[in-house]
Amino acid sequence: MSPRVAIVAGQWGQNVGNAFFNLGGRHLLGQVFGPAEVGFFQDQPNYRTLHDKRRGNPANHAELVADLDIDWLVLQGPVLNAWMAASWESAFRRLAARGVRVMLHSAAFFKFTPREIAAVRAFLEAYPPALIVTRDPRSHAILRDRVPGVPSHDGIDAGFLLPEVARPFALAPGTAPHMAFTFDRYPEPAISDRPFDPARHTTRQVTLLGKPRHLGVPRRLDRLAHASKIRAYLGDLTDFRRLPATLDGHRILRPEHRFYPHVTHKIYRRPGALASDEPWSYATVYAGARLTLSDRVHACVAALAYGNPAMLFTPSPRAALFERLGLDAIRRQPVSLPRERLDAAVAAQIAWLRAHV
Repeated sequence: MSPRVAIVAGQWGQNVGNAFFNLGGRHLLGQVFGPAEVGFFQDQPNYRTLHDKRRGNPANHAELVADLDIDWLVLQGPVLNAWMAASWESAFRRLAARGVRVMLHSAAFFKFTPREIAAVRAFLEAYPPALIVTRDPRSHAILRDRVPGVPSHDGIDAGFLLPEVARPFALAPGTAPHMAFTFDRYPEPAISDRPFDPARHTTRQVTLLGKPRHLGVPRRLDRLAHASKIRAYLGDLTDFRRLPATLDGHRILRPEHRFYPHVTHKIYRRPGALASDEPWSYATVYAGARLTLSDRVHACVAALAYGNPAMLFTPSPRAALFERLGLDAIRRQPVSLPRERLDAAVAAQIAWLRAHV
């Protein structure tokens, strides 16, 4: 029997975090509809890297998603963005004509700007979904007030269910324990027992694995990273620091979440590098990491989901998803996620969905 619920998925090579919430979302919705009823279908092609997403999909794109014989189409992640109409208006129109219902599940805004919110509101008023489940309280509050009449639930990011579908490998006895330092746009901080020169570094002090530590990033690199993504990548070319391979007897693994485009110099210039276009290897890294430091939201999601502490280094508003689970301090210090808190949130989400589908 063919699946009747299509989860839009893909773009794993350019952001493996997408795989985390794609897989977790399929598991969660499988509890609601039945595992055999839920399947994946490709994301729209205008989401690809190095493309102006507001220009929409290529003219010759075969919009097969609109031809699927399904009951539900499910969109997940930060799909509430300024190019939502450019991505989905044609498909939504065709699906609505056949009575296919749309669900926004584990959904969020991308930048939370007034312009983005206005664009999303206009699109959802024209093509209202049947249900909305957000992944952060900010997105829920915005949609609850601006899309009246559509049932909504203040839910969690589906990436927190990654352990339900990705069983990691154990490392061989005698292998050194490891930490995961996953940095893309923002420079990886150097770590020292002594303070850094505040005139030359952006500094902070935190406790890592029970030990007070000083973190430092050269101010020039920090300014470039916060200025824009292009400047961050240009600044990265001049980051000649020799960061260590180990810390306190722990091997440092440095996963890269963007396999494509494969910027080989950036990925492999430091020890412990790992990059892949599939999520299973990352699950092994984060499940075994005694600590994860990262500027990638879903690196922290994965580490926390596997029961390990994580600290986030990014001003991205998409980090609002941690607020839903009481992890607001994740930018100030390493935090952990109590299993009972996650289980309660998942159970509430499944119960709400079962009552509304």
